[in-house]
Amino acid sequence: MGSIKIVSPVKKPDDIDVFAKETSCRDYYVYYKKFLNNNFEYVNEFVEAAKRNDCAIYINFKHDITEENLPEIKKMLRFLKTAGIDGIFINSFAILEAIKVFNLPFKVIVDSYFDIHNLAGIDFINNFHKVDEIIITEEIYMKNIAKIKQYTKLPLAIDSDNLPYCAEDIKKLKAIDSVVIKGKFNSSEEILEAIELIQKILDKPKLFKHQKLPFKHVRKSIYSTNHFLGVVVSAEGQDFKFSKNIRNFEWKVVKPKLRQVLDYSKKDIYKINLRLSELAHLKELEKYIKKIGTNPIYSIEYGEILATCDLATSSFSDIIMKVKKFCTKYGIKFQLSTPRILIERDFDRVYEYVKQILLTNPAPDSLIINNIGYFWTAINDPEINHIPIEIGQGINLLNSLSIKCLNNLSPIDTVDFTSFSDIESTIKTIKKIKNDIPNKKYTIAGNIRVPSLGLCPLNNDSAIISRLSCKAPCHRGGYALHDPSLDKIYPFTCDGFCRMHMFEDKILEQFDKVEELYRSGVNEFVFDFSALNAKFIPLLLNKFFEVN
Repeated sequence: MGSIKIVSPVKKPDDIDVFAKETSCRDYYVYYKKFLNNNFEYVNEFVEAAKRNDCAIYINFKHDITEENLPEIKKMLRFLKTAGIDGIFINSFAILEAIKVFNLPFKVIVDSYFDIHNLAGIDFINNFHKVDEIIITEEIYMKNIAKIKQYTKLPLAIDSDNLPYCAEDIKKLKAIDSVVIKGKFNSSEEILEAIELIQKILDKPKLFKHQKLPFKHVRKSIYSTNHFLGVVVSAEGQDFKFSKNIRNFEWKVVKPKLRQVLDYSKKDIYKINLRLSELAHLKELEKYIKKIGTNPIYSIEYGEILATCDLATSSFSDIIMKVKKFCTKYGIKFQLSTPRILIERDFDRVYEYVKQILLTNPAPDSLIINNIGYFWTAINDPEINHIPIEIGQGINLLNSLSIKCLNNLSPIDTVDFTSFSDIESTIKTIKKIKNDIPNKKYTIAGNIRVPSLGLCPLNNDSAIISRLSCKAPCHRGGYALHDPSLDKIYPFTCDGFCRMHMFEDKILEQFDKVEELYRSGVNEFVFDFSALNAKFIPLLLNKFFEVN
């Protein structure tokens, strides 16, 4: 393997002329949105500039392709077949589905928004189209990268985000072929400076090991933890240190002043799903059921986030067995939820562990999948592929073609639409797939997730191997991060992998949208208690059943 290549964004064709002259960078990409509104011919100017300088040019199809974009995206792909580009970056299942019918004359590069963390994810992609390169996520796990390189033999790339801290390691590892510069740049001059800086980091990594990059990669994650520096990286405000910005946090419980008139017959029309994380939630729910004399809950989702206060005293399987028995006792469907991030190191162990739970009675009624490698492995496993599958929020589905991409491989029982940008987008997409997907979920109450990535900031040791070696006090109470530049508080919790999950400090109540969502095709309404105190279960359920 030769020297590590640099891949840079460009804003206009002339950038290629300047960057090729001033730097060693010879690979460039431009985002697809520059060519929307029938502006396809503009691609030719980038192709000509690349050829002039003996460079390569790629079109980057980001993850944010909406229902409205789909018709024009399909036309653009047909145009690109003969445009002379060197390849495309793909971040969306819709693009995978669209290109499977084409024999493309250019490279297909899987970008980091696909969240490929394991070999199973790569197998999934290869089912659609031959992959020429992968921009891999979770790049600080060097052993993970080495194993993927060993078994795939594919060129691997990383985004520039953590390059200063891992440049020396990736050079020694000799498994990374390219570094892709990602960031928000206001001018071409800023991009040129970024290329020059990345060149220097790769040339002399020791000099830059503790230097923060002056540009930010605007990810779908608004916040991510950087345990090398002990900082939270913010896509919207300024980065801030863990120290002095972690607060104790307790949700305020405000009880209704007036006596409520409740109509429990709503449960016969609207199926209620509870997303739970603590055994205390089950105890509070049981008290509620006994108090009102009926069970109003259709299903319980459990497993993606398990409260560390429970994991401190019980194993994962013991906790899940208690949930299973509770659901069986009250005639509630149990939906077993799985992790969003599963690196190669953990994949086989977690998959087999969950598989045993699926095959042990009382068996879960469905499996919620948040990782594409897990999806691919599960649908090809004859022992469990009969279990109904739900696609959770962890898999990026923002349009009907992405949903059809997965449904064409194996029938999908349920899709959670909560991660869509707004209710209008949700309704437009549901209309397109209404007859293909039996169950449609949407969160109407409880926690509001904040897109986040990384390990829990309560322990700033980047070398945590497992929960058992972590000394953080996460199981002893509630915590929040304070963003000083925005003066906002974000409660967070962590799962059994010490990964952080952030939420807004307000509680969602969209009960006025229930009827509209129901008419559009949503038939399961989610109350998310992932980070909420159990006392909120009766409060939010009563608000839902309240007669206005």
